[in-house]
Amino acid sequence: MKTTDIARSVELYELKPGHMIPVALLAELLPNVEAALFFAKVYDFGYRKTSDLLYLLFKTDVMEALMSGEHSIELQDFIVSICEEGNLVDAEPDFVARKPPAEVLPEVWKMAEVEIAKSIKEVAAKLSSTLHLMPSKQGKMVFKSMMQLNAQRPTLGVHKAAIAHEAVPDALVILDVSGSVSRPTVQAIINEVVAMSYEANATLAIVSNNCFWWDPGTYNVADVLAKAQYGGTQYETLAPLFKDRDWGTVVTIADYDSSMSSMRYLKNNCNSKVGTVLDISLVNQPSFLAECIAQFADKLQPLLIGQSYYPMR
Repeated sequence: MKTTDIARSVELYELKPGHMIPVALLAELLPNVEAALFFAKVYDFGYRKTSDLLYLLFKTDVMEALMSGEHSIELQDFIVSICEEGNLVDAEPDFVARKPPAEVLPEVWKMAEVEIAKSIKEVAAKLSSTLHLMPSKQGKMVFKSMMQLNAQRPTLGVHKAAIAHEAVPDALVILDVSGSVSRPTVQAIINEVVAMSYEANATLAIVSNNCFWWDPGTYNVADVLAKAQYGGTQYETLAPLFKDRDWGTVVTIADYDSSMSSMRYLKNNCNSKVGTVLDISLVNQPSFLAECIAQFADKLQPLLIGQSYYPMR
């Protein structure tokens, strides 16, 4: 056995106080991101424990970029006086819109829309003390069955990404592409971000020194990367997206950077109403971008958080 396999075979994961399960068995029970997210939602993990679970089970390049990068955790002190607001991106005549392959963020988006039936939670609660005794094949079958049953409930219908989108049809995804997030991180997660935006039928925006945005279904990875600046963090340039336009859901993907002056500029120059802000933070606290947009929102809900194994500074 490899050293990593030996370590995993004896490592224990605390499902809840007093209930432990070997990490090796957990990895067999939850073979993909969709299963892990369903597991976390059934047991009410919350965004920190969910983030830790994904990072524990899936040490891919994407998860490393999302969960363990070196990014900003402090604001700057620049003052916004004159704002050169965002730029609208028009598709070129030979442009080809394309959804890239991805495995993490599209599943995170879909699971955010899923409700878990009370009966499913009750069954899962009874299983929690005996999971470590179940053969991995049996355990996988049990959780697969629970996922299917939960998806086919009459109250929700068969699970699709658009279950709740009729209630909040206008979705916006904003990716911070400033220097503090870094070019390697953006390049590592861009497929995931674009694929999630397609899954949500969302407008996609990127922000650094300027803001660029695309209407739903009119973008691809290459076109978005071509506009990434990796410069300053000028969130005030997002203002045109939040003037005279409301959003049902806004997804933010960022670190903790920019300036309080940018937040004040948005508050004083925008009149948008937002339903829910869903935050994917690259650092160990909710992103400042989410805080900026939450000024217009009914609800701020963190989805994933980076570096949550480490204490907040």
